[in-house]
Amino acid sequence: RAEYTKTIAHKGFHTMTARTTKTSSEEPPAKRAKSSAGHADRKGVVVLDYGSQYTQLITRRIRELSIYCVLVPGDVKKESIVELAPAAIILSGGPNSVHVEGAPKVFDGFWDYVKQNSIPVLGICYGMQLIVHQWGGQVEPADKREYGRMPIKTVSGSKLYGDNFVGFDTEHVWMSHGDEAKVLPKGFTCVAKSEEGAIVAIENPTENVYGLQYHPEVTHTENGTATLKRFLYDICNLSGNWSMEDVLKEQLEKIEAQVGPNGHAICALSGGVDSAVAATLVNKVMGGRLHCCFVDNGFFRDKEGE
Repeated sequence: RAEYTKTIAHKGFHTMTARTTKTSSEEPPAKRAKSSAGHADRKGVVVLDYGSQYTQLITRRIRELSIYCVLVPGDVKKESIVELAPAAIILSGGPNSVHVEGAPKVFDGFWDYVKQNSIPVLGICYGMQLIVHQWGGQVEPADKREYGRMPIKTVSGSKLYGDNFVGFDTEHVWMSHGDEAKVLPKGFTCVAKSEEGAIVAIENPTENVYGLQYHPEVTHTENGTATLKRFLYDICNLSGNWSMEDVLKEQLEKIEAQVGPNGHAICALSGGVDSAVAATLVNKVMGGRLHCCFVDNGFFRDKEGE
């Protein structure tokens, strides 16, 4: 979404500039929940980004389940997480090995923080390996790298799966990993294995920590969205009361409050995503009181600006 900032006011005109919203601690989900969109219980999910090509897709899948979700860098400081006040945290996948010097990790005191605040954690791919490694288990290079779609066997009655997807070949998932968990930390149990015998799902319900070696967010994984939904709805006790329409309503009301009923605005319009979205939203509120000025940024194809 785009946010708008009044930069100058001259002779009744406002200049509106668009900027991309950053995934920072500027506006925690709990605070967003008090907006005029009307959903008072909108504590969301924070995804820590460790570099997977699918990380943004995790965020999208969660939002499609009507749950607010924000993506932040994997090296985010504790203060930012505290301000976001998440109801759940997901550790994303990534290309690194936990054994490489300088490999991404959670901030110091992370596990104490989530335990004290009863925040469930789900690790996906590298995120699961990070959990195993930091909790005292063993992660080693796999005997055979697993990449692509393959079947897994789940354990009946686990907290992560419940009684769903039980039986061999009933769920095909998308794998992409070179390392794997060989020995689980104390308190963790394996609740799914791959056809090659690799541990692909773990849980420690007492500590509220879970892990998936595969990618539930991609369409290649059968029941992937259902697994995410079970984690978010049944384990984290979140309710699907958020939608992108709420965000649009919030932005329109912010614009209306800023420019007032009679104000005019100038918009520098280059045709790019940011300025086009800004112009479209402001026009919904202001109509003929919005005056767009075309800006040729020098990157158009021949005569495209015309």
